[in-house]
Amino acid sequence: METDRRVGFKFQKVQILGFGLLILLIVSVILVLSMVISVGVGHAVILVDPLRRSTSDPILGPTYVVKAPWVTSVDVYYATDSFEGTIPCFSSDQLEMQIQILMRWSLDSDKLRDLYRNYPRLNYKETAVESIVAETIRLVTKDFTALETIEFRESVRNQIENAVLDEIRKQTSLAGALISLEFDLRNIGYPPKYTSAIEDKLVAEQQKIQADFERERILILANATAQEIVIKASGEAEAKVIEANATKDAIELILEPLGQSGNETRIAELYLWVQTLQRIAPDVDIMIVGSEGTPVLIPATPSSP
Repeated sequence: METDRRVGFKFQKVQILGFGLLILLIVSVILVLSMVISVGVGHAVILVDPLRRSTSDPILGPTYVVKAPWVTSVDVYYATDSFEGTIPCFSSDQLEMQIQILMRWSLDSDKLRDLYRNYPRLNYKETAVESIVAETIRLVTKDFTALETIEFRESVRNQIENAVLDEIRKQTSLAGALISLEFDLRNIGYPPKYTSAIEDKLVAEQQKIQADFERERILILANATAQEIVIKASGEAEAKVIEANATKDAIELILEPLGQSGNETRIAELYLWVQTLQRIAPDVDIMIVGSEGTPVLIPATPSSP
């Protein structure tokens, strides 16, 4: 009996010792794992030692870092980050607008420790960037009327971009850590009623342009028609003058061999008759004039009864 008790007691001690060693092994593994940190691409780690009250320089990934168990590691993403939002603001004529923007930046790895000291929770985007962007945009848009933000959109965009980036760079709490800054003005939203009014105005302007074009076209056509009539009338007048001169020359040629016989007027009348008959009755080949001057026309081809 005594022997069994001793064996049982030894076995119990072995179990307790084994259990303690297992716990020690688990704790050791946990400690070792907590001492080794994996740092990914685009990330940096800052080690904060509360015993020494120190903050290390950032360690850039990709890499592994070994630290003491009591040291805290702070992961900082320093690659491209962004802020996208819609900023409500007012124009100089008190029209509310919704300006949608997108801003991108990277963090200077040499300034990460200063940025962490100013923003231990790394909430610089929510605390500083967003407020600077919103306030700066409101200060710029109050100098423009709503219509000017439409007519001079490019100028408004440039002024907002320059003002926002300048304020970000001057913000001391950001420690100059934000670099490669980019700014996009994605949209300027207006109230539905104002948008409808602008569309109606654009339609009216288009209609006015079309009306002016039609009026100009009608004037051009009318002018062209008038010019055509003038040219035609001028041509007809010229033709009549030429015809009259030709008739005069023909009569003079006929009368020239006759001399001053006293029948010049009668001969001229007969010539004009003949010329007129050639136009109004081109198919008449024979004309007989009686003693009283009444002409009798005989067609070359008798008409059928």
